[in-house]
Amino acid sequence: MNEDNIGLEIAKEAVKEVANDIYVDAGRPIAKPSGELIGLVPRAIKAALSPLEKWVMQREYNIAETQKLLELKLQNVSPELIEPPEPYIAVPALQYISYCMDCDELRDMYANLLANSMNKVVKNGVHPGFLEIVKQLCPDEAKLLNYIYTNNSHIGIPIVYLEACKTTGGSLIVVNAFTNAVELCGCEHPSNYEKYIDNLERLGLISCSQSVHFVKKEVYTSIKEHTYILNAIASLEENEKIDKVKIVEGSLSLTKYGMDFCSICLETLNKIKIEIIED
Repeated sequence: MNEDNIGLEIAKEAVKEVANDIYVDAGRPIAKPSGELIGLVPRAIKAALSPLEKWVMQREYNIAETQKLLELKLQNVSPELIEPPEPYIAVPALQYISYCMDCDELRDMYANLLANSMNKVVKNGVHPGFLEIVKQLCPDEAKLLNYIYTNNSHIGIPIVYLEACKTTGGSLIVVNAFTNAVELCGCEHPSNYEKYIDNLERLGLISCSQSVHFVKKEVYTSIKEHTYILNAIASLEENEKIDKVKIVEGSLSLTKYGMDFCSICLETLNKIKIEIIED
């Protein structure tokens, strides 16, 4: 027997030993004839992936539902204004929207974007980068963005900062911007407001400012009296190294890019349709 045959025989024996261990050793998961291992971890993984399995099965259904959404959003647009969207917009948009049919906020943003890309009047305002923006938003961030856009989009919403001066060295600590808008817009997890604001800033959609503030001071009252602010002030004042705590009034507003994004992904097309008819 040559060396190759000897190696092959050794390999066969090794496979037999491994297979024997799987079936005989009671301390290991037992293999079913189908090859599926019985054990908590495999079953947990299968359960975790079952929603994705459902998505694969319902993908065509989701695309059909998307068509219904588009029909609704374009129902008052003249047929001659409806034209094929650019593939680099439509293909990923259809793919992404099929992932989030159960999330009203994100589904609607994709549907608005897709509908606008089919509207001859506004399609030039649809940038492919908007798709990547929606991909990086959670439902709460979509709610917050919609709130900012529909409430004083041009001047923004009020926010406050806490400034704490250290006794030693007189150094200044600035606590992140706080707004109660996350509660007013119905965010599911309002305690994550810092992450939401940071992410929207990172994406270039909003801008926070300590130097720009509202003239009407009453708009800050509910924020200043919020439990979070009162507790934060109390906590800072308990620190012996803190000399004084000051509330600084500021504002949170959409950037130019943020306005463009919202006009495409959040704007209801009814407004555009009415303006076209009136002209």
